[in-house]
Amino acid sequence: MGTFNTLHLFAVSLIRAARGRKVREHNQAQPPRPEQALELYEFEGCPYCRKVREALSELDISYIARTCARGDTTKRARATELSGKLQFPVLIDPNTGDVLLESSAILDHVHRHYGQGLPSVDRLTSLPSTLTGFIATLVRPRGIRVLPGLEARTQPPELPVLYGFEASPFCRKVRETLHELNLDYRMENVAIGSARRSDFEALAGRVMVPYLVDPNQDVAMFESDDIVAYLLQTYGPTGALTASPAAGVLPR
Repeated sequence: MGTFNTLHLFAVSLIRAARGRKVREHNQAQPPRPEQALELYEFEGCPYCRKVREALSELDISYIARTCARGDTTKRARATELSGKLQFPVLIDPNTGDVLLESSAILDHVHRHYGQGLPSVDRLTSLPSTLTGFIATLVRPRGIRVLPGLEARTQPPELPVLYGFEASPFCRKVRETLHELNLDYRMENVAIGSARRSDFEALAGRVMVPYLVDPNQDVAMFESDDIVAYLLQTYGPTGALTASPAAGVLPR
């Protein structure tokens, strides 16, 4: 089962031609650092959301992931309120005041403000990119539905932080779990060429992904299987922090 699961994970990366693996040259030299974190309302199995996550990884942009897998009853409503439609992805950019719906509009926005202003590969090859995105979801239909009992979960006081990059199959395994747990997180992209890699190495002791930091439990760990087990134990339907008191607002 473990080998089959791993092959599935690698298959998605191959189908998507390892998009989100390496930072674009311009952004390696001039990494964008938005003053306020972008917020992405999305879910792992959505092919249009995947295109945006790949672009953010290639542009070396960190962001807050608002997990909106099917079954969620809070953030889906919030995304609809913000954008006027129950459709994903939705990007909130507090630096420009923009609320963006449609992956094509989001890709244009992030490349214009945080890249060289050039069209993304996904904009130039829109139809093939969308088709491979759907194929990837069919091959690996995980991270699309919230686990029973977690539909209206309260988010923990502080966001868990995931260091990784979009094309990594092992990071994908962790993201799938976060979405199925309906657990928001901060995504710190450290793709190949990222200027953040030196800071990441100083923090973690080596450059290896995924790496999870959970400030709520003072926990930091490598290895996707260990991270998934920890998340299920801590934030699963009977997890230690699942029934935490309401925080009032979404953590950042």
